[in-house]
Amino acid sequence: MNVLKKLIFAAPPWLLSGLLHAGLLAAAGMVTWVVLQPKILDRLLNLAPPPAGVSESGSDDAGGAGGSPGSGSGAGSRAAAAAATRPGAPVVAAAAPAPQKLMEALAPPTHSPLSDQALAGLRDPGGSLTIGVIGDMKGPGSAGTGAGAGGGGTGGTGGGPGGILDGTSPGFGKFVGNLRGTGLDLVLVLDATDSMTPYIEQAKARLRAVLNVVTGLVPNARVGVVAYKDYGDDYGPTACRLMPLTENYQGVRKFIDETIAGGGGDIPEPIQEALAIATSTRQMGWNSRRKRVIILVGDSPCHSTGRAAAYNFAAAFAKDGGVINVIDTGGTGAPGVARVSLQPDLQRIARDGGGSAFLLTDEAAFWRHLIVSVFGERYERDINTIIEKFAKKE
Repeated sequence: MNVLKKLIFAAPPWLLSGLLHAGLLAAAGMVTWVVLQPKILDRLLNLAPPPAGVSESGSDDAGGAGGSPGSGSGAGSRAAAAAATRPGAPVVAAAAPAPQKLMEALAPPTHSPLSDQALAGLRDPGGSLTIGVIGDMKGPGSAGTGAGAGGGGTGGTGGGPGGILDGTSPGFGKFVGNLRGTGLDLVLVLDATDSMTPYIEQAKARLRAVLNVVTGLVPNARVGVVAYKDYGDDYGPTACRLMPLTENYQGVRKFIDETIAGGGGDIPEPIQEALAIATSTRQMGWNSRRKRVIILVGDSPCHSTGRAAAYNFAAAFAKDGGVINVIDTGGTGAPGVARVSLQPDLQRIARDGGGSAFLLTDEAAFWRHLIVSVFGERYERDINTIIEKFAKKE
């Protein structure tokens, strides 16, 4: 203590004054820090409201970032930048986003699933998908060629009354809209033995009409064909020839035009050979994301040795999401010969294949049954309504 007193009294007055003022300044600084520290922390965490006249986004009340409305770099922002660089100007740290906002910014974007209406495309006031053009047929209000409702390809927007689906059920409009969203793969399995001559010839004559209706409803449909005869005929060991799924409809027409009915001396046919090919992804090129439909057209039972295999192929195809519909042409034979009930093997193939079997009783109606079989028996009335409109335009 004595030493400290001696130093104090021995020190020059200017030194004592400097020490006193330094102590006072340090005390004042501590007080300022204690008062301002919570506000500084709040601003750094973006928990405190921004200064008056400045929005939370950092722009002023005029709209832009310190500039004109909607402007990100106005005169105001340049003035603020200049002020920040002036000597002695306080340095303000940029505010960090609040923790909740930061988590929202880092979260991946979410997309809501399409609604049934969006998936089904444009609908008329009755709830049906409206398509203005099917093939060469235009309905009132059609916009002509262009993107069809709910899908690409030929077809007008057809939003007005009298569209091709006018008069069909709302359920069918939704069904077609879903088909346009997923796409359609269709394989025709055709008995090409001698008894099928009338139907093969009708397929050649009316194939354009069939394809126009099918592709008018589902523009991106693909079509394939499997023709089968009996063992020992002109199709080789499997008794089959095929055309894989394609959008080359001219190629499909050429394939059917070159299919000549003949052979098949006995009653049973190797249907299991045809189904083995038709249900094969490797041979036909099926796309599992698309609606997959097989239409089997015939009038004969399976060979007894291949019956179980035919049922198994049908069941496996249905289990994988496909559908097999059958047209039994045996009800249109000569008087006294025509069947009045479905052939049991063909009926079983349709049942195991998750589809429907039709007994054709009018030979001339074959092409209409073919179109109905594409979309299923439950929509027979809707399809017949569309075919009637189409037939009037032909």
